[in-house]
Amino acid sequence: MTLNDYLDSPLGRAAPTSVTGNTPWAVGYQAEITDIIRRYTAHRPRSLQVHLGPSELGVECDRQVVGKLLGLPPTNHVTDPWPSFMGTAGHAAMEDVMKWDNAQRYPAAPRWFTERRVIPHPEHAGTADLYDVQGVLGDYKFLGDASMDKVKSPAGPPRKYQAQLGMYGLGYIREGYQVDRVALIAFPRTGSSLAGTFVWEKPFVELLPLLEEVWADTKRRKDIVRLIQGGVGSIEDVPKAELDTECYFCPFYRPYGQTGVGCTGPRSPV
Repeated sequence: MTLNDYLDSPLGRAAPTSVTGNTPWAVGYQAEITDIIRRYTAHRPRSLQVHLGPSELGVECDRQVVGKLLGLPPTNHVTDPWPSFMGTAGHAAMEDVMKWDNAQRYPAAPRWFTERRVIPHPEHAGTADLYDVQGVLGDYKFLGDASMDKVKSPAGPPRKYQAQLGMYGLGYIREGYQVDRVALIAFPRTGSSLAGTFVWEKPFVELLPLLEEVWADTKRRKDIVRLIQGGVGSIEDVPKAELDTECYFCPFYRPYGQTGVGCTGPRSPV
């Protein structure tokens, strides 16, 4: 095949303007690869679980948590799996990193415990990212710019992140370990430098009031679940959060559906 023949062939012709590929073949290949990632993410055990762990109990929206406790099918088809996928990959890589540091610097007595199952509540176990035997409970987040700005703000990380840290810390304490402080280790998912990493820390004891709130919320939400299961009311009767900042990530979000199953968020009367 000559150069002119190649340029005239489907392989050589320029593709229509597209943001996903430079030729028709590339556009199709992009669609196939991204579809595999979407299906893989949707079928990971964490995506399929009904059990609620520490990462979910601190969510402020009653309707979201009650829906998860009821095991309702997801209606959110607008969320993108990429942040979750990259977070999972980042967590796996950090586990290898900290195990490597144990082998290099602490071969006799490991300093870092990674990805360990803890039970802060008999019905709500979870996997803690990191425990430092110096008395620190760590949790990794791989964040975009907007989420990173929230962590850096005077108010600190969102309530659900702080509650998650507290619950993991409590889980370790219940096993007899010392937890003096918690640390959210925020990596810049969309940044180009490791220098963008930010650590937010707090003494564990200062999270105890928040943990009390979360346990009370959880009990109240389970009472709502039992009422709905008994035929009293429905998910539409459960209050929504006052702000829609977390709606995009909610499995029951349905922003464009004015009727039918799904929640349109707090800005809608439904």
